[in-house]
Amino acid sequence: MAEYEVPYGKTHLEFTLPESASVNVITPVFVPGAEDQSGEVARALDEALARQPFPSEGKAIIVVSDPTRPVPNKVILPVLLSRMEAAGISRDRITIISASGLHKPAREELLRELVGNDIYEGYRVISHDALDRETLTYFGTTTRGTPIWINKTFAEADVRVLTGLTDPHQFAGFAGGWKSLGVGVAGAETIAGSHALMMDPNSDMGIYGENPTRMEITEVGRRVGATLAVNVIVNIEKQIVKALAGTPEEVEKAGVEMSSRLTQIPVPQEYDIVIASQGGYPKDRDMYQAQKALAHATKAVRQGGTIVLVAECIEGSGNQKFEEWMAAASTPQDVIDRMGREGFQMGAHKAFLQARTMLKARVILVSDKMSDELCKTLMLERYTTLEAALEVAFAQHGTSASVAVMPKASSTVPVVGK
Repeated sequence: MAEYEVPYGKTHLEFTLPESASVNVITPVFVPGAEDQSGEVARALDEALARQPFPSEGKAIIVVSDPTRPVPNKVILPVLLSRMEAAGISRDRITIISASGLHKPAREELLRELVGNDIYEGYRVISHDALDRETLTYFGTTTRGTPIWINKTFAEADVRVLTGLTDPHQFAGFAGGWKSLGVGVAGAETIAGSHALMMDPNSDMGIYGENPTRMEITEVGRRVGATLAVNVIVNIEKQIVKALAGTPEEVEKAGVEMSSRLTQIPVPQEYDIVIASQGGYPKDRDMYQAQKALAHATKAVRQGGTIVLVAECIEGSGNQKFEEWMAAASTPQDVIDRMGREGFQMGAHKAFLQARTMLKARVILVSDKMSDELCKTLMLERYTTLEAALEVAFAQHGTSASVAVMPKASSTVPVVGK
C-alpha cells in the first residue's frame, strides 16, 4: 500500500491507497524559496522605491491579507515598515489594516497572530468591516454601475500600500494586485458588484486579461488609487520564491505570469476520486474558505466521480448567508435555480459554487470538528477520519479507481489534456 499525506488544520493526515489504484499526486511546480526571505522582499522593495520613493508627508496605510490567507506578513512587514520610517514616515502616522472583504473582521488575537506581537504593540492595527457604512467613503460608480465604497481610513491615507499573495482564484482568475483594494477594503455593495460577474464563463481560475470579475476589481482599484503594491509568490512550503513590488499593474502582470507557470499543472485525464486539501490552516478554518479546494478539485474529477475534501473547519460554515441558502435547499440544483431566480447575493455565492461542484461529483468531507447538524445543513456527507471516507469512495469506484491527490488544492489548477 502506497503512503501519502495531506494538510489538515495545523497538522497532516497520513493515509494509504490500494496498490491497484492509479494515483497521480498533483501539486504546484516546486521552486525552492529564496535563501534570504527578508532579503528577497528588501530587493524588490528597494528597486521599486528607487524609481518612486515614499513621500515623507502625510498618513500611510498598509493593507495586509486577512487571517484566512497564508501571506508571510511577519517577513514582509518589518522590511516595509523600516523603509517607510527611513523615508520619514513616523510610526504614529502608519496604520495596518486587515483586508477582511466580507469575512468577519478579525478579532484582536487574530490581528496579533497576523502581524506579530511586536508590530501589533508598536503600530495601529485595525480590521476592515465591509458592512459598516460609517467607516466607508464613496468614490462614485464603475462603468458597469457598481457603487464604489472604500474603507475611510484607507481613503484618507496619503501613502497607500497593498500587500498580498499572487495565487489562483476560483473566479477572479488570480489573487493579488488590485484585489487587496477592490475587494479587501471595499464595501459590501462594491464586492457584490464584482462577484456578481462570477457566473460569466470567463470568470474562472487562471483567466486574467478577459476575466470580467478581475476587470471590475481593477476598475475599482484604479478609480481609488494606490501608491505601491508588494506581492509575493510562495512555494508549497509557504516560503517566498519571488517578491514583486511596483504599481499594482506591474505586480499583477509579473505575478500572474509566474504563478501560472507554477500552478497550472497538465493532467492526462479526469479522475474517479480526487482527494483534496485546502492546504491546512488558515485556509481550512471554515467551509466558506475550504470550498475553494472543491472548485479546484472539480477541474480534476470526472462526472459522477467523488471528491474527498480534507478540511478541519474549526469555525464551522464561516458565513451565515452561505449556511442559510444551503439550509433552505433540498438539493444542489435548488441552490442553482434560486440563484438564477433571485440573482447574485454575497455569501449565497458560496452555496452556488459548492452546489455546482455537487452536480458533477459526490462530495465527502473529512472533519472531526464540524458538527453532524451543520454538515447536514450544508449537504455534506461527513466522516471524522480520512480512512473511513476513502473506504466509502473505493466501495463506489473499486480498488482500481483512478485517483488524484491534491495536497495544496487551492494553489493547483489541473489542466486536463494539455
